[in-house]
Amino acid sequence: MNKYIHIFKNITYGIGGMLLLVSCNKDFPNLLQNFNEAKDSPENRDKVLMVIVDGLAGPAVQAIEPTNLIEMTRNGMVSYGSLADPTTDFQMTNASVASSLLTGVYANKNKVVSNDLSTLDAATYPTMFSRLKSTNKASSMYTSSADYTTFLGKDAHVETVVNDEAVVAAAVKGLEADSADLNVVHLTDVEQAGASSEYSDESTVYVDAVNKLDKQVLQLVNTIKTRKSYSNENWLVVVTSGKGGDSKAPVTDFTAFGDSKRNTYTLMFSPKFSRKVLPRPSAKDIPFVGAATRYSYSASGKVTASLADVNKFNLSTSEDWTITFFAKHNVANSGYNYATFLAKRSKGFSGNGWNIFSEGGGWGFNSSFADQTFGTYINDGEWHALTVVIKRSGTQDSIYTYTDGTKAAIAGKISQNSIKNSNTDNTNPFTIGYTVGDGDNLDLSMCNVQIYNRAFTFDEVKQYGGVTNIDEKFPFWNNLQGYWPGYDDVNTNKLTEKTGKGAGNFELKGPVSWVSFNELVPFFQPPISDAFFRQVPNAVDVPFMIYQWLGVSVESAWKLDGKSWSPNYAQIRN
Repeated sequence: MNKYIHIFKNITYGIGGMLLLVSCNKDFPNLLQNFNEAKDSPENRDKVLMVIVDGLAGPAVQAIEPTNLIEMTRNGMVSYGSLADPTTDFQMTNASVASSLLTGVYANKNKVVSNDLSTLDAATYPTMFSRLKSTNKASSMYTSSADYTTFLGKDAHVETVVNDEAVVAAAVKGLEADSADLNVVHLTDVEQAGASSEYSDESTVYVDAVNKLDKQVLQLVNTIKTRKSYSNENWLVVVTSGKGGDSKAPVTDFTAFGDSKRNTYTLMFSPKFSRKVLPRPSAKDIPFVGAATRYSYSASGKVTASLADVNKFNLSTSEDWTITFFAKHNVANSGYNYATFLAKRSKGFSGNGWNIFSEGGGWGFNSSFADQTFGTYINDGEWHALTVVIKRSGTQDSIYTYTDGTKAAIAGKISQNSIKNSNTDNTNPFTIGYTVGDGDNLDLSMCNVQIYNRAFTFDEVKQYGGVTNIDEKFPFWNNLQGYWPGYDDVNTNKLTEKTGKGAGNFELKGPVSWVSFNELVPFFQPPISDAFFRQVPNAVDVPFMIYQWLGVSVESAWKLDGKSWSPNYAQIRN
């Protein structure tokens, strides 16, 4: 017994440092191995049941609280916010998640980014069935999908039947006597229920389907317990989603966690585990960190920044444009009237050109080609994203103003206007800060100035207007004609242009000062590291755990994307 207590201590103290190991240029230690060494008898056999449930939405399962799954969490590691895939560049499907669950690599590697499983690159990234076969371990799969059988079932014993009832019946029969080490059960009724109604606890159809699934899982687990060899077996039961489900709630999180199809459910159950809940992290808890130029206008001087090329950004009559930037009133509840802070004009409010200005705590856009258009109030002392869209393509030329991805305007004003075909060209430089002849009282910080030769849609403004750092991976990088974040220009006299497309740097003049910040801004999207998405199980982690449970060494040459997770252990028997 002392030996096993010593082993348990080693698990407790040693496993934390190993937890974040992922694919690298060496073979992977087995985080479950110490536990496996403490099994009752060397004759014990490790086995796995994995139930893949299409359309099982993690938040819905948490709200519904299915009886048996809740009971299993007492001896399980569970996440109601696990992640199918951390990327957002393709539409998530049940097939793409199943491919990751069975190969251990993300869709960008296994090549399944739709419902078409024929694109699976099983030659480079074989399924668990194939890898286990090479180690003399057997697998079985039960499904109602012919495509799953054809493209995912190689090297497994597969039974293809007509529906979930038949799948469970076949799996029960197989589990009663089958010697397979890995048993995969694929169910689709929950997906069908969600597609016909909605994927939430507010749908009776969906709730009934999840509760039916709950009973089916219990039936499978009870079948395992009645096996004649059960006392000499060490079972891991995994219940996890294909994709999650569609959501009717407004999207406010534009990371992978905000995509309800990527938001899944994962339970890893063993009688030897104790409860462990892995909550989904919030992107809203990531601060906006950096520095910005402070544009102050007073009797002691006025801060201004201009481009050298006076022909840049006239916003000519034949082109679409989007201007977006971040601004903050340094004094809360301050109100400045007609103080221009972004312009291409000799004087705001007259002559060819355009200017963005402050009005009574709000902001507006004035130009020679449209009536004034307004955003809403921004004088609360917090950061805001201001966006102007000039759309000349299509059937109606219009100008739009957005604040933090909303169409709100200050009282009595409008945020959309029609455009006149008047000339805007002038030889005044594009300027941030003070414009001669306009309001001479302002205290505003600004950064992250972007100009695109493209008219963003309202949905695109909502999704991308709060992105704090733009690079070549940004979907509209090719349309970005000028970008001046300013974060790295602290204590210089310039704002450095980052695209290299010839717009040039801004030269700062006047009593220039800088403000640093570390703030939570609800609409903003600061950079997020890959580690953020690994705080909950990803689909690719499931096969990694299964390999380790079955005592199969994960080789670095496999190039898997997953990592192992450490459950809480309830006991190590002597």
